[in-house]
Amino acid sequence: MMMNWESPTTYSLNSVFMISSTDGWAVGYPGTIIHWNGTDWSNVTSPTTEDLWSVFMVGSNDGWAVGNAGIIIRWDGNNWRTFASPTNQPLRSVFMLSTIDGWALGWRGAMFHWDGSSWRNVATPTTQGFSSVFMTNATDGWAVGDYGTIIRWNGSSWNNVPSSTGHGLASVFMTGSADGWAVGEDGIIIHWDGSNWSNVTSPTTDILMSVFMVSPSDGWAVSAFGTIIHWDGTVWRNVTSPTTEFLNSVFMVGSNDGWAVGMGTIIRWTGTAWVSEFPVLLTLPLFVIATLVTLKICRRPKRTKTGTSIVKFFH
Repeated sequence: MMMNWESPTTYSLNSVFMISSTDGWAVGYPGTIIHWNGTDWSNVTSPTTEDLWSVFMVGSNDGWAVGNAGIIIRWDGNNWRTFASPTNQPLRSVFMLSTIDGWALGWRGAMFHWDGSSWRNVATPTTQGFSSVFMTNATDGWAVGDYGTIIRWNGSSWNNVPSSTGHGLASVFMTGSADGWAVGEDGIIIHWDGSNWSNVTSPTTDILMSVFMVSPSDGWAVSAFGTIIHWDGTVWRNVTSPTTEFLNSVFMVGSNDGWAVGMGTIIRWTGTAWVSEFPVLLTLPLFVIATLVTLKICRRPKRTKTGTSIVKFFH
């Protein structure tokens, strides 16, 4: 699993989606789009400079991303293109059930549905801002947001569901109609058991930005300052992180492979550890070679080598 890869951007990445271990996408500021081909992450031409908050791929030849100013873009297998949007307000999350059924949401309770031909507004019972949507099927879905807001889709309408917290919720993930998780401010973690949402002990007070469940007994969440936590079916525990940068999104290909992205950062789960770009096992030989070359140069008379410092700027 160890490989020599690096991020092609220094901008913040807000969302990552993996179709497979050799095909994945991430989006972020300011309209940044990058693609994973199994070996490298590379920049892909973007049709927008608006910040992108969420990406969801239906398949290798069809996918969507949404962001600020109501921007909606679509991947057709060759290019990303802008798509007609029913709003100019920020869109924070997109979830596709199929090529003809999808949802996107954003500020002030705004919710939109894709029917295969256009995005249309759908009424919701709240004016609170949304941050995440997850559909278990066409007649069952969830959305979460500010002040612990939780609503549920029953196939014909969105309805309020009692929440166990007043904290803002940043991400929701369901493993089925009777099991799901949501995370958010101050490390809040809540669990759906099929009847109620209830608080679960969290090992962190950092804001949790994203949660992804591989199964009911295997899940991950990432947060500010690079915090990573894991669910083993019984308890959430802290896991060693290779970064202290903000992590905004996590996506697991399986129990032994996954990715998390954030502020100029991409890290990968190998099945035993989370590793950052240019893992130590790979870079050590490069370091040794660089040291030997430097020593050789320093031995030459009247020669100097000026070092450079790489500074990452976040949009």
